[in-house]
Amino acid sequence: MLKYILSFEEIKKEDINTAGGKGANLGEMTAAGINIPKGAVILAQAYDKYMSENDIYPEKYENGKELREAIVNAEIPSEMKKEIEAFYEGMGKDARVAVRSSATAEDLDDASFAGQQETYLNVIGRNDLFEKIKLCYASLWGDRAVSYRKNSGHDKEKVALAVVIQEMVESEAAGVMFTSDPAGDPENIHINASYGLGEAVVSGIVSPDEYICDREGKLIMEFIGSKETEILYKAGKEGTIRIPVSEERRKQRVLGVRMISALAKEGIRIEKHYGHPMDIEWAVKDGKIYILQARSITTLKKDEGKNFTEADFASYPKVEAAKGSMREAVLFNMEKNPTPYYPLDHDFGGFIGEQKNILFTEIGITFVGGMNPIDKDGISYLATGKMKLNKNIFSIFGMLKKVNNIDNNIRCADASLEKCRREYEEESKHTYTDIKETGKALKRMHDLIGRTSYDRFLYALFPNALESNKVTKVLKKVDSERNAYDILEGLNYVTADINRAMKELCEYIIKDKRMTESVMKDSYQTISSAYPELGEKLSEFIQEYGSKSDFNCYCFVAETWRENPDRFINTLRPMLKDGGKSVATKEESIEHYEKLMQRVKKALSEKKYADFEKRVNALRHYHYIREATQYLWESEFEYCRKLLKKLSELTKISYNDLMFLFEKELYEACEKGDFEEKKKLIAARKEKRAFAEAYWDKCMKDALAGEGDTVKGIGASNGSVKGKVCIVHSSEEFYKLEKGDILVCTYTDPEWTPLFALAAGVVVDTGGTLSHAAIVAREYNIPAVLATGDATLKLKDGDRVLVDASTGSVTILA
Repeated sequence: MLKYILSFEEIKKEDINTAGGKGANLGEMTAAGINIPKGAVILAQAYDKYMSENDIYPEKYENGKELREAIVNAEIPSEMKKEIEAFYEGMGKDARVAVRSSATAEDLDDASFAGQQETYLNVIGRNDLFEKIKLCYASLWGDRAVSYRKNSGHDKEKVALAVVIQEMVESEAAGVMFTSDPAGDPENIHINASYGLGEAVVSGIVSPDEYICDREGKLIMEFIGSKETEILYKAGKEGTIRIPVSEERRKQRVLGVRMISALAKEGIRIEKHYGHPMDIEWAVKDGKIYILQARSITTLKKDEGKNFTEADFASYPKVEAAKGSMREAVLFNMEKNPTPYYPLDHDFGGFIGEQKNILFTEIGITFVGGMNPIDKDGISYLATGKMKLNKNIFSIFGMLKKVNNIDNNIRCADASLEKCRREYEEESKHTYTDIKETGKALKRMHDLIGRTSYDRFLYALFPNALESNKVTKVLKKVDSERNAYDILEGLNYVTADINRAMKELCEYIIKDKRMTESVMKDSYQTISSAYPELGEKLSEFIQEYGSKSDFNCYCFVAETWRENPDRFINTLRPMLKDGGKSVATKEESIEHYEKLMQRVKKALSEKKYADFEKRVNALRHYHYIREATQYLWESEFEYCRKLLKKLSELTKISYNDLMFLFEKELYEACEKGDFEEKKKLIAARKEKRAFAEAYWDKCMKDALAGEGDTVKGIGASNGSVKGKVCIVHSSEEFYKLEKGDILVCTYTDPEWTPLFALAAGVVVDTGGTLSHAAIVAREYNIPAVLATGDATLKLKDGDRVLVDASTGSVTILA
């Protein structure tokens, strides 16, 4: 009897502890007479044998990276190798197979584990097969998989890995089928279909056809997807390729009515066998249906929101992929707004961006639909970016004269900042116990937020844009790789001050190994209790800089370090990895700045240098104002949250529910002291919130759509670099980034700044040449490619890439 590998015919669904979830299901379906491509499972005991024979034990390794490298570089024991070779040779000479992980905690009824370990398609030959088996083993210890198991409540120490080897089906069409529609009537069947291999649908790289049919297989509704790409075998060698689908085929339905019906009936047969709704991957070749895998649907829970399809979005504006300069504008805005506004947040957080629209309107240019369009139901739309002229157009000349007056800009910016600070400090002293007065306080804060940001645009950001071009032209003559952002070194502004203060904390912490270990894994409270002196230093830091928040363009959903100190600990950890060495001291930064200014001075006449120096000083001051006003409105937002929490307490309406009101509706109810008539409005918008989020995500995906496999964007910092991709989605994943990694993310804000000290390069879906990531990348002198649209979808953790900021491209290296 074989010890390490069993064919599907020898496996049942109860064998999950040895064959893993995926392997057990394939064996069960084979026994039930369902048409499964033939194959076998390398059992979990083979994984155990592999690890023990090579003396690999997780606790021996400092981190997941070292553990994965040890697994990949080890040798497959000879007895185990012989069994695998014998089965593979029985599949035919150089058979094309898929190699899939099958964790012993995978495809359970309460957790699908989909995508948490690796799958390799079109594997050919023994050597390639053995390599992919080892990579599957290593994937059990990937950061993403470990995190998923932890969050799902499945202890990683109890999870082993089986590996499925399965004959490849060179399908003409493939996709996914849910035997209970998670997006609508649970009695209906939902089928997604596209051309070629199913990976195109499973990985989400295409918009597939969607078919809704009843349990008899009758087609009820269909949506013809765009299906831009299909995945096929590479001719004569392992791996797959993506090719474009012709315009004619894209417009056609992938499956005929008879095939849809046959597929639905096969799905019902599988569901009846298992006794509950199933998520099924299928393929069609030569008119024959193949079932590639099936697992329980884990998302059909009453407390979870509805999933939405193209049919649900049909009556809402369709977003086309942004091109050219419009693409940068759209992606720059998306960096500020990664999630759709709640109505109240739209009127407070979105009020900042609206000041730009107000200013442009005053000089004769109106943004059609505003900066942050939203409808009465609380559904946010992407701004079109379209502009039209209005009657104020001749005011533009006076405005240009004003923004070019450096002395006036600095004087007015300083006066406005000081005035707004005083007003905020005065407002924040008050505590309210009355609904009406709390509403009035929120109204005053709203107006203050508007003035803080209006003057910021007028006296700092608009002038900054003009002066930056002039300063950059001079710097380019001295050094072609320099631009206006290089003259910001040595400047005192809040983000730089925060970084330097964090550097000092790291230098203190790194002296004590146990203290360092505690900060890298424990909560703020635990750290402070265990190390009182450090706790005092952390408390002083939070007191000084605690208003820094995660989403700085959102008022009511944001959270500051003061409100949640664990967010700060997440931010500190990346810098602690190198003891803060990557952050220049104030003296070092000043020295760099002075050397650059000396180079320019030598290249210019005395008169021209005097003019240049004045513009540089203006730019440095504008940047100080930019950062100071942002930190101020983050503080203003923090106080607004305090007021809304008080209002929630007074009205007995939850904080989150109050966010479903627009500001004028809130003020009206506060004035009356009665929210009863607003409760129906809240309930109606609350009911539509899931759709609002789904529609926003779709708009972002459509606007960010790139072309093929290429990752292209805007080069926002000089140079090129090679490195390993590390995708970071939020501050909870900051720990993943290692020194020399390429940071890949959807957006960044000031909270992300310490990551730039570790990263060798940065790639961002959103942003632009004036975005946070661009500015910080220049300060750290690392290459950055921004506004890629979909780098986080096309790249994956561990990919080796070349980031070339000069061409705005990211290339995956072989």
